[in-house]
Amino acid sequence: MSAEVMRRARVAYEMGMLRLGLLRASLVTGAVALLVLAGVTRLPSLAWLVPMFGVWLVVGWRGSLLWRGALGGMIVGLAALALPISMLHPGCSPQTMATAACCSTNQVCVTAGLLLGGAVAATLPRVRGVGEWLRAASGGLLGLVPFVACRCATLLVGESLGVLCGLLAATAGLSAARAWWGGRVQRGE
Repeated sequence: MSAEVMRRARVAYEMGMLRLGLLRASLVTGAVALLVLAGVTRLPSLAWLVPMFGVWLVVGWRGSLLWRGALGGMIVGLAALALPISMLHPGCSPQTMATAACCSTNQVCVTAGLLLGGAVAATLPRVRGVGEWLRAASGGLLGLVPFVACRCATLLVGESLGVLCGLLAATAGLSAARAWWGGRVQRGE
């Protein structure tokens, strides 16, 4: 094959994947917008849908393990959006919950992040190698972080960092352990 034919084939492939990414991003962002309009969940602003669309466009465009990992992240993220913010502020009155004067407990935020990360790690597809594991885990995090960012926008910085640190630690640790264990089982150890 000539270089020109290969180039055209690659451009056609990438344009097709980009169209698929646009469709996937539109579906995910549209579903979240409908949940917001139906009153099931709240966003600080509808402008939060723009970065969410961007993340899902990239994930949908790249496809394969990144997309499969992101689907698990999306499921966990939708559950995170449905949870009341009062779970991260135990013992606060509803009047002071949205203000900085509210009692914040970063331990609860880290625990919530650990639970979310563990759920993402549990939803990752089975993989064969470290590279595949990295793509799937990255997809899971990319699928979850836009939802968690929308939920944590009203939290204090320390609380948001607590959720993020717990999320990263659990996803990395549990998915690495899962990949390691899967490799042992395949080798027959």
